[in-house]
Amino acid sequence: MRTWVILPEDKLTDDRVCLIGYLKASFDEVIVSHAARTAEAVEAPPARPDAILNLVSARSRTLLEDIDAKARHLGIPVSPPSRGSWRAEDKRTYLEDFPDVSPPTLIVRNLDEVRDAWQHFGGDVVVKDPMGDRGNGIERVRSAEDIEIARAMLQTTICGTGELIVQPYMSDFTQGDKRIVLQRMPDNSFEIIAYFFRQPPPGGWKSNIRNGGISLPTKLTDAEAAFALDLAPRAGIDNVGFDVAQHDGRLYYIEHNQGYGGIIDFDVHWGVRSVRHCAAVIGHIARHGRPGS
Repeated sequence: MRTWVILPEDKLTDDRVCLIGYLKASFDEVIVSHAARTAEAVEAPPARPDAILNLVSARSRTLLEDIDAKARHLGIPVSPPSRGSWRAEDKRTYLEDFPDVSPPTLIVRNLDEVRDAWQHFGGDVVVKDPMGDRGNGIERVRSAEDIEIARAMLQTTICGTGELIVQPYMSDFTQGDKRIVLQRMPDNSFEIIAYFFRQPPPGGWKSNIRNGGISLPTKLTDAEAAFALDLAPRAGIDNVGFDVAQHDGRLYYIEHNQGYGGIIDFDVHWGVRSVRHCAAVIGHIARHGRPGS
């Protein structure tokens, strides 16, 4: 039995090295290919695999369409599903998928709309590039002068979207948030397989680990666990990490990530449990198809 793993062209991170190691223990062969996030296609594997694991957080719909076309031709499943993969990458889709649990959100296309949103939300907002990640493409606008920050963001949007997301600045978020990762199981349910607290650096307000945030052990409340389990099916992917925070006593969805990325962040506190779960479910998908399909 073979699995085809498609990796980004970036340097291979420890979490993915660990995951590939577990896959090699589960499969007769692991075929590895690389593709840029903006690539339009990936070269076909030298032998027919039984499943595709796409670890490229694609900013190219064309790449995802190419992977799907190859999967259909080979008659094999893809994890994560490409539609869910795209919707995890583009934050504008959150308005459709998570409107009831997200902070109030507006989409803006020019500086006048940024100014209107800034006033609408009380003069303190967070402006996000729809395709930003790891804390990049996210800025705070607290004054009329700060609105000029959004001008540059509009001119350089990732993938040329020409749009920005504006949300009110939620002061309680600066205390940190919880990253909760869930895995779709063979019976099509979701299980929480890891979580940790992300604390912003001193004087900062972004809790992203790659921008100075700190990973700390934590516990989940019953409400937080139920919240994450309720959200998981909406994401449309097999392995999903939710960023969840509280403001004024209410739980909010911030964003989610896909593609089995960042597993090592959890394994700092969880051993290799999350990696082991991911590899086991990929094996199940290869043998039996996607749960629920």
